Amino acid sequence: RIAGRASPHWRVRRSAMTTFINYSSVGDDDATVQGAEWLQRTILQQQGPEAEQEFVNKFQEVYNALESSRFDYGPVFDLFVEHSEELFHAKPEVSALDLESFFALVLQTLLQIEDQDHLERAVQTLCDLFSGGSGQAELRLRLLMMLYNTWTPPTRYRVFKRILEHAAKTELFDQVVGYLEHLDDWMEEWAPVLTVEDKRELHCNISSYMRAMGKRVDAFQHLKKYSLLFQGESSEACNAKPVREVTIQLLKDAVQLPTVIQFDDILAYDTVKALATTKTDHKDLVDLCKVFLSGTVNDLRDFHTKNKKLFGDKEDQLSFEDTMSKIRLLTLATLAHGRAEIDLAEVAAALEESEDNVEPWVVRAISEGVIDGRIDQLNRKVLVKSSFQRTFEKKEWAFLDTKLSQWIDNLENVIVFIGEQKALKNSTMGALAGAS
Repeated sequence: RIAGRASPHWRVRRSAMTTFINYSSVGDDDATVQGAEWLQRTILQQQGPEAEQEFVNKFQEVYNALESSRFDYGPVFDLFVEHSEELFHAKPEVSALDLESFFALVLQTLLQIEDQDHLERAVQTLCDLFSGGSGQAELRLRLLMMLYNTWTPPTRYRVFKRILEHAAKTELFDQVVGYLEHLDDWMEEWAPVLTVEDKRELHCNISSYMRAMGKRVDAFQHLKKYSLLFQGESSEACNAKPVREVTIQLLKDAVQLPTVIQFDDILAYDTVKALATTKTDHKDLVDLCKVFLSGTVNDLRDFHTKNKKLFGDKEDQLSFEDTMSKIRLLTLATLAHGRAEIDLAEVAAALEESEDNVEPWVVRAISEGVIDGRIDQLNRKVLVKSSFQRTFEKKEWAFLDTKLSQWIDNLENVIVFIGEQKALKNSTMGALAGAS
């Protein structure tokens, strides 16, 4: 704790990244002096009386100048920060609570800097200070979060980016993953200062950090957001080497991740279309995704025969067995579309599997949501309620139009029937009334 102070009061800020300190009973000037006294004693303990006296002289100079400079706290802030890096490496170690309390005071001082240019430099200085070293990594992360909460929403982006970089560098990224669910809302708040290049870089970096943690599905989702930010760009921009490398990784993820079964959106990306026009080997990945979009088991076998170099056991190659599993599920989805039941023998033929081994594929398709239905083992059929729609183009719109027309006709028939029954009831009631 800062010398002469009671324990600071902490409270949680909703949707914030961490807690922040609230000096409830001490004025700003008193807090500044007490912070300086704490830092003075720490310097004396760590560096000796000569360094302590030098600090005291400088602080007295800048503090006495506050009134004459209309209380510009910039010089006080600079002096505190000048002696801050040593605090992370002090021997004996300064407690985390003392450091957090001191830096909470530094952040309060930051908010009192009037010169805008000085303020911008000060934020950058704190970002460098908090993320610059490897010692006390978790404390540095908390301090970066405190800085984030101190700042107003439009200018928080730079601090947020440094938080992600520090967390990834120090293998603490798992501590910030939970906050990424707010990212879309935060990016709207940052819109006044956020360029499209900033957005691309942010999603690309987060994807890399997620991949390093083994969260490949999340990494894939951020690559999709990255790619969407190139819609409408020129083919030259979409074919730039860094963009092309991201596109290749996007397609590999789409092929390799078992949970990815939708391909029409990916193939519509301008970055993917641009890759398809290149003369590189990676354009074959686009063709493979087209097989997953509308092809069959036999189409995949033909593709494998023509592009065997894509498949194998090496890290940069694809597993043919895994791709075959995915195309079988997608083929089953197509087979079940618009039908109420399918013979297991027909399913086996479409999947190029024996009838004895086809039931596990149906069970897997049901469990993974590819089809909604059940197996009628007695009659050797698959009873289908609905199935995954692989594409939604002119043919699918026509099918939907037919279904809607049928539903409308059925509703009209029901309405007519109800009207006839009401008329019959009224006429019956009238006849009975006349008879009486």
